[in-house]
Order: sequence, then structure tokens, then C-alpha cells
Amino acid sequence: MESTLKGKEQVKLDFIPLDFDYLDLDGKCHIRMFGRTSENKRCCVLDTTDAYFWLFPRAGIDLKKYAEKVAKISLEHASRIAKVEKVEIKDKHFLGNPIKALQVFVSNPKDIAVIKDIAKTFHETLEKKETDINFVTRYIIDKNVKPLEWVHVEGRELNQYIEVPFDVDTDIVVMADEIKPTQEHELKLNFLAFDIESTEFEIGKGEIVMISLADHNFHKVLTWKKYSNAPEEVEFVKDEAELIEKFMKIIHERKPDFLVGYFSDGFDLPYLRARAEQNHIKLDLGLDKSNLSFSRGIMPSAKITGRVHIDLYRFVNNIFAYTLQSPTISLNDVAKELIGEEKLEIDLGHITKELRSTHGKIKDAEMRRFSLYNLQDAVLTSKLFLKLWNNLAELTKVVSEPLFEVSRARYAYLVENNILHNLKRFNEIAASRPLGEEIGERREREKYIGAFVKEPRPDVYEKVAVFDFRSFWPSIIVSFNISMPTLLEKKESGGYETPEFEFDGKKRKFYFQKQEGFIPRILKELLEKRKETKAEFKRNPSPVLEAKDYALKTLANATYGYFGFFGARYYSPECGASITAISRYYIHKTIDEIEKFGFEVIYSDTDSVMFALGNKTEKDAKEILEKINKTLPGTMELELENFYVRGIFVMTKKGETGAKKKYALLAKDGNIKIRGFEAVRRDRCDLAKETQDVVLKKVLEEGKADNALAYVIKILKEVREKKAPIEKLIIRTKLKKAIESYEARGPHVVVAEKMLEQGLPVKAGSLIEYVIAKGNSKERIRERAKLPDEVEKGGYDIDYYIEHQIVPAVETIFAVFGITKEQIIEGKKQKNLGEF
Repeated sequence: MESTLKGKEQVKLDFIPLDFDYLDLDGKCHIRMFGRTSENKRCCVLDTTDAYFWLFPRAGIDLKKYAEKVAKISLEHASRIAKVEKVEIKDKHFLGNPIKALQVFVSNPKDIAVIKDIAKTFHETLEKKETDINFVTRYIIDKNVKPLEWVHVEGRELNQYIEVPFDVDTDIVVMADEIKPTQEHELKLNFLAFDIESTEFEIGKGEIVMISLADHNFHKVLTWKKYSNAPEEVEFVKDEAELIEKFMKIIHERKPDFLVGYFSDGFDLPYLRARAEQNHIKLDLGLDKSNLSFSRGIMPSAKITGRVHIDLYRFVNNIFAYTLQSPTISLNDVAKELIGEEKLEIDLGHITKELRSTHGKIKDAEMRRFSLYNLQDAVLTSKLFLKLWNNLAELTKVVSEPLFEVSRARYAYLVENNILHNLKRFNEIAASRPLGEEIGERREREKYIGAFVKEPRPDVYEKVAVFDFRSFWPSIIVSFNISMPTLLEKKESGGYETPEFEFDGKKRKFYFQKQEGFIPRILKELLEKRKETKAEFKRNPSPVLEAKDYALKTLANATYGYFGFFGARYYSPECGASITAISRYYIHKTIDEIEKFGFEVIYSDTDSVMFALGNKTEKDAKEILEKINKTLPGTMELELENFYVRGIFVMTKKGETGAKKKYALLAKDGNIKIRGFEAVRRDRCDLAKETQDVVLKKVLEEGKADNALAYVIKILKEVREKKAPIEKLIIRTKLKKAIESYEARGPHVVVAEKMLEQGLPVKAGSLIEYVIAKGNSKERIRERAKLPDEVEKGGYDIDYYIEHQIVPAVETIFAVFGITKEQIIEGKKQKNLGEF
């Protein structure tokens, strides 16, 4: 589809597309891209592509007559004529199988819905496909113009409001005649991070008191609460309306390509929209002066035309949370872990309460501190953006979807879009998304059997070796050609088969074709790219290559889970179950081989096996590794993860077998690998966590419990003497649902209710901090749960912290040495200590 828009001056430029949308111009739908030129000029590029979908015909019909019938579809819709422009009969593939299909070109992508509804009523129509492909995605696929990848554009410069009926704040608007990939240029990151503070936490209920903005070298706080001795970054305005207007003015003046927040989809921008409406202000943050818009959904996404709004909270939550050690993904915890900086400490509840009750007349010192607190939030957000930029960019490049979408996406979306963007080279038509009823049925399906876990015998082990399978799930998919399109009804010559296992209540085997399927092929290419990236990183380490490796690794690993995702186009529980069945087979086989060689296998979990060397050597372990690898099919490979000096596997509470994924290993360089203990640390105070860490370190380094037990006895003595700092006794528990939804009122729920009464922000997902204070022994624990600032020095419940915090954190470790909970509490370290 060519545009009829005519410009005068021919231009050539290199351009990086940052943001995409589409709109109707001169009766045709155009893609509109915003980005930067290689000279760092802001640019808007317009282009066109065909809007179409596919129809599958029933067997035995006259394709030519069917095509002619479809081509006649025309109707009035949305104040325009919606019609089929042309129909072509094509040889395509669907689920890997050859098929004749009609490619139906329509006048406008917005008309696909009404036209396909008419076409599906024709008796010749079997199925309709690709009616659910977003037009921006269609453009990226068909024109090979990828987000965050440089392109060379040749076209005509357009005069705004003369040749195009819109005005955008860019240096140039170009109607592309030709657009193709080109060499890389440097992109200068032009962004602004922001944060708001308000008198209420319910969206729009209270006023916005201040807004902070920050980038590399710009720090600003806007507020209408005037006070003396303000920091130089603070600028006073007349009222809330002027505050919002000034915020918009700064954005338009500084022209950021990226507006960055932390939970800005959930709080900052919805709040700004509500208060702008209250003040009769148009929140025109877009390059075309358009209003802020929100998508539908549980967490609506705030979209700004021409600027990429990035909510780092959503990116961290969906993509990064799995690798973080932080107890929560709050701005403070994430910033502390990733950039080593924290929020400024203030009593936010007290300040907001004062602002409400005194109509803003609070002490100047408190307002100054509040301003610095607000500014620090924006500064932390800006630094986090710079820290995570490479991850955002590389994931976007791998998936080929716009950054706005990728920054909010879950892995299922990313895996699916990686498949969609690769279908064209396989001449493959995409499967459809499932609809409501089908999704419901998938949700209700019984879960298939997962991976095998060999539980360890609780003990301390010397000289431990750990083998793990490299990219286990992806390598199984590739090696056995597993996917919904390659799944067969029966075995074929040269094809693949699974071990027998139970599926839907029956003993089953599944079979997969010999010819490589497009999903295993796409996945294989991801693995190959990762191998190349890792090799390049080894030669020339860089943050970009590290981020690319992370993107390729996590996307490949997520493919297994995608097969079992109820909303997937290529959903297949048979495939998911086959992958885990094969994983169990090879883990068992690996364990058997290691044991045949005379090693004692301690533990295995999903994709790894741990064993004690005993009287054998590391060389012996490497020999058995080489032997096993010679028997593995396809791309499957067992690797040496590491050799460890010592390891401890602890007991479950029943004391019968070792806990799954609960162990600690001491490497030769002194580093300690801890797994599983984190799961029980969420509701532990810092003192309990620190005690556990020290005990593990001493036990692993010394191979005995003497000094570790002495250390715990010392800590308990300090607790009894009321010398433990209150800040180390704070318990942090996440509120998993709304307060009113709780039937059992635990300590964190009681404290959350108190916080609400004090005007503090509390909602599902909030991390509630509290201390168990001393009190009447007849009182329930929840009745003694207090906010930390309500508890005086030494005012904590001694017995609670000993028996419910510190001792539970270490008792399973000491149980390995035969030391009981009672012996720890009573401090009888001499009793049978020689036996420990």
C-alpha cells in the first residue's frame, strides 16, 4: 500500500525508531514512528504497509470463485467504506503443513474485524487466521523495521498542517519511500525520571504536593508548599494546577524520548490524570500534544504519544525479580541491590497526615526533608533506568516488539512474539489466540507431572561435585523436536518418542516428527546466538553483551513454560509433559551412571546432580562427565558447575529427609552458594537472617558445630538482656491481598490496619513492617504487633524472638549435628559436644 501524501524535498537519513503507533491520513492507515536521527534530531517517520488476514477454505471448493466472492465484501463502517481491496490465493503452511489460503487485503486494519465477520458466514470458509495480529506488529514483520535498530530512510519531508493534518514536536517529518536496515549509530539517551508525592494514597483523592524530575545532570523538585531554606533544586509554584502545568512545561522543554517512573502505571500517572481532570487541565504530554491514554487491563498501561513511558517496576517484576535477592521489589530494595543506594528515610505517614490536618502548615525542616525524599526517588529511578537500559534494549531487539510493550511484558508474551516475528521465513501462518471458553477449559486442566527431585539425606558432605545440564529445557525441546506442530498421532520412522509416563490418568508415550519444526528451529537459533554472545563476551566483556546474554537465556528457558500457558497460541500440555518426562529420564540415567562409577549421589533437582567425591578425584569426576556427554542426544550437554570443599543439606521439620532445595555449599574461593534457605527468610527479622548466615559460614568452613553454637548462644544472651537493636528485630511480611479479604488476622494484617488509620499507603503487595512487643502473656501475638517506631529500646518480646525467629532460623542446621532446639535455647553447648 503506497501513501498518497506528497512532500516536496527529498531527504535521506539514518533513524532509530523508539515509539510506534498508527493513524488514518488522507483516507489510508499509516504507521507513525518517532525516534532520533544519527545527528540526534528528533524525527517522525510515516510509512505504510498492507492490512490483511487469511481465510482457510473448506475442502473441494472452487478457490477462484471463493476468492471472487470474498473480494466483493464492502460495507459502511465507522463513517467510511470498509471493503476488501484484493484477494490472492497463496501456497502457505499452517502448523508446519502445506495449505492453500486466501490472503484478504482490506482498506484499513480497523476494518478487519467487520470484514472477517462477514467472510466467516460464507459456507466456503473453514477458518480465519491472523485477525488478531496488531497492525504495528504486522508492519515490523512485513517491512523488517525493528524497534531500537537503525534504519536508512529515503523519502519526502512533509510540512505539518499543510501536507499532514497534525502537529508534532519534532525537527522533521518524513514520508518514507524506502526504508531498510543500516549500520549502528550511537543513541544518546534522552530521558526524564519522575516521582510524585500526594496528601492521600487513594488515586486522585488528595492533592499532589510535589513532583520531582531527574536525569544525568538535571534535578528538580516542584511544590506549591512554600517553606524557607529550601534546597536549590526546589522551585515553588502557586498551586496544584500550576504544579501540573509546570511539570508538563519541563517535559516539553527538555524533550525526553523516555519518561521513566517506578510504579508509574499504577500510581503516579493515574494520580496525575485524576488531578489534572480535577483542575480542568489537559495532560498533553505527547509529542502531538495529545492527552495521556490508558490501556485496559488489571494494571492499565499509561501511553504517551511519541515518548516511551517506562514503568521500571513492571519490568523488574516481570523480568528481573527472579534473579534478585531483595525481599521485595520496592524501589528502595531494588535500588539497594542493583545500584547500592537507598531512599531517604522519613516518616511519610506522619508528614502526609500533617499536610492534611494542618492544611500544609508543617515545619520547614520537615518540608525540606520531604523535598529531598521526593527528589531522591526520582534520582534512584533515573539511575535504575541507566542500570537496566541495556537489558531493556537487548530484550526489545531480540523480541522485535516496541520497547513500550516489552518493558511491561511477561515471558509468555515475549516467547510468543519471538515466534510470530520469525514465521515469515517459514512461510507459516500464525495460530490464533484462544478465546474465553477455551481459556477456561485450559485453566481447569489437571497439571502434568513435573521434574524429578532426589531428596538428600541430611548431613555435612566433604568434596562435593555439581553437574548441571546446560539450557536443559530448551535443549530437550530442540533435541527431540518438541512443539505442538510437530506432535504426531503415532510413531514415524526416524522420529522422536518420549519415555512412557502417566498423562491424563493413562500411561502414554508421545511422538514427534523427524523434520525440524519451526518452533524448535527458532529456539535452536536462540541457543546458538547465546553461545556466540557468551564467546564474544569472554573475548570483549561489556554490559551490552551481558544484557544480550540474559535476554537470550531467559527467553529460551521460558519456552518450556509457554507450552503450558493457557493463553498461548501454541499451547500444548502434551509438549510440556513430554519435556518433563524426558528430563526425568535423563536425570535418572545421569544418577545411575554416576553411582555406577562409585560416587555417592547426594541430591538432584530438575537439571542438576550433586555427588560426593569420596576417595575419588576431580579428574575421575571429569571423566564420568565426558562419558555421559557422549551418550546424550542433540544439543543436550552436561556441564561441571563447580567443585565444592563442603556442603550441608538440612532436615525438614519432620526430621526424616533433607529439604528440597535447602542446602549450602562452600567453594574453594570461600564463596558460599545458598539455596532454599531464602524461602523461609521472608518473615524473618534481620537478626535471625544474620544469625543463620553466620552459622552456615562457620559450619561450612569448620565442618563442625562448636563455634556456630557458641555464636548462637551469645546472640540469645544479648536478646535476653534486651541489647538487640529494634531495627534488627523488624519483621517484614507482604500483604498478599486487600486487608478486608483476610479472614485470619495475622500480625501483619493488624499492623496494616493501624497504618491505614494513620493515613499510610497500604494495599495488596505492600510490605508491612512490625515488631512483636512485650506484653501480657495471655495476649495473642497479633495483639502485640506494633509499628517499629511504637516500640522503645528493649521493649520487644524476648521469648517470641528466641523461639519464633532466631532458633527456627538455625535449628535445622544444628539438627544435622544432633543438636536439639532445647539445647540451643538452654545454651548447653558442653553436652556431648565432642559428638557434634
